Amino acid sequence: MRYFLKSLFFSFLSVFFANHILPGIAVVDPTKLPHIGGDLPFAIALGLLNALIYPFLKMLDSHLSAVRIGFAAILLNFVVYALLKVVPIGIQISTWQGYLIPAALVTLVSFFINFYEMRHYRKCSLPSTPSGSSELKL
Repeated sequence: MRYFLKSLFFSFLSVFFANHILPGIAVVDPTKLPHIGGDLPFAIALGLLNALIYPFLKMLDSHLSAVRIGFAAILLNFVVYALLKVVPIGIQISTWQGYLIPAALVTLVSFFINFYEMRHYRKCSLPSTPSGSSELKL
């Protein structure tokens, strides 16, 4: 659970800052609490989807690889950022760089977070045997 929360936090931050800092993407109605604009719910939703990549793929297939995680992250982020042109939620993409750069940055962050989570769970799930013991169990 701790690694999922870390993944969610860093995924949210990457989406939020990519939308606010990178060129070619504009937040029409920036968040002013208590009036929440479209940028904060978008960042939370996409951050949650990115954090769920490894658990979802693990549920579907036990033999998970970095290639599958990368492909899922690319597909998810580029499709969601493409939907910003169709669905008006307060974030506008004005140039093709505004589409490509944020989607690529969020994809890279998502890949590294999910890859780290995969390595952590593989390391924890390996049985530990003392070195030098060669017992055969029947």
